Amino acid sequence: MVAARHINRELLAVFVATLLVLFAVAVGGRFIGYLQDAAAGKFAAGDLMTIMALRLPGFVQLIAPFAFYIAVLLTVGRLHAEQEMAVLRSSGAGTWRLLAWILPSATLLAAGIGTLSLWITPDRNAALDRFLIQQRAEASFDRLSPGTFNAFGRGQRTLYAETVSDDGQTLGGVFIFEQGERDPLVTVWADRASRHVDERTGSQFLVLGDGTRHSQERAGGTGKRQVIEFSTLSQKIDTDVAASRRVKPEALSSATLWSRSGAAAAAELHWRIALPAFTLISVLIALGLAPVKPRQGRFGRVLPGMAALVAYYLALLANQNALLSGHVPTVAGLWPAHALFAAIAAAALARSAKPARR
Repeated sequence: MVAARHINRELLAVFVATLLVLFAVAVGGRFIGYLQDAAAGKFAAGDLMTIMALRLPGFVQLIAPFAFYIAVLLTVGRLHAEQEMAVLRSSGAGTWRLLAWILPSATLLAAGIGTLSLWITPDRNAALDRFLIQQRAEASFDRLSPGTFNAFGRGQRTLYAETVSDDGQTLGGVFIFEQGERDPLVTVWADRASRHVDERTGSQFLVLGDGTRHSQERAGGTGKRQVIEFSTLSQKIDTDVAASRRVKPEALSSATLWSRSGAAAAAELHWRIALPAFTLISVLIALGLAPVKPRQGRFGRVLPGMAALVAYYLALLANQNALLSGHVPTVAGLWPAHALFAAIAAAALARSAKPARR
């Protein structure tokens, strides 16, 4: 038990240090990308921290398995390089006992990653999708200038306002013209208007006050005409962003994906299930590849080990693409890639468990 606590303490320290380094690199690179989007006017610079906070679970669920894999490689590699593993073997604690010591930590990490991938990350992705849609829609609306004609909905709607308040929420002297391909021609005049955004759909509405609405059927200019005077009228003003909004599979809950048929839903659901399995199998691979020669040093197997892990990750991506394209049945999911590398891990573990040849 003393040896088990010593090894797990070192494993945890290396894991935390590696996780922080990888996290800083990944988050820093993504932050720069979002900063460029903010500079391009896609959203306000003040929204960057909110966006990054919503993306954190997705970063952690991908980085943590790599960090723990590296931690196992370095920790077990040091045991071999400094002959501590030879002492453990002489006392009857070989590779399988070492696996039993590390497996509880790996299982706990896999459970955490499964919680992130199956529940927390999809919920945060949905929140991020809604937030970006709303921010982009508001940014489009905020570009309204008083005394000019502003086009929305790919030119099918035109909005004119004589005055616009400083916060962009209230308009005065409003004129709206709609010219859908099959819908009637509609013109609206109103003394004032205020903006309302539907948080669920991202659609925008103008709550118009004291005005007149004219509509005319398209029949050579002689179609039916209707005139309505109103004191309050809600008029939908879609931006291109809101009109083209689609819910991505990454933003759907796991229960929704389970109830849906189709390759896209299956590929996303199996990817979420694959991450905790990837964590556990990668630990087996690390244990099998970690042994180094006494003079080789603890870093001697890092590059071959990382090559094996990257190959495993790429195999999962290839399996997912095959699932999307229909070359792999949905019932198989990503288990072919898991089975292949589980077999490789078993072979590497059996090899490392054999006594070293002199």
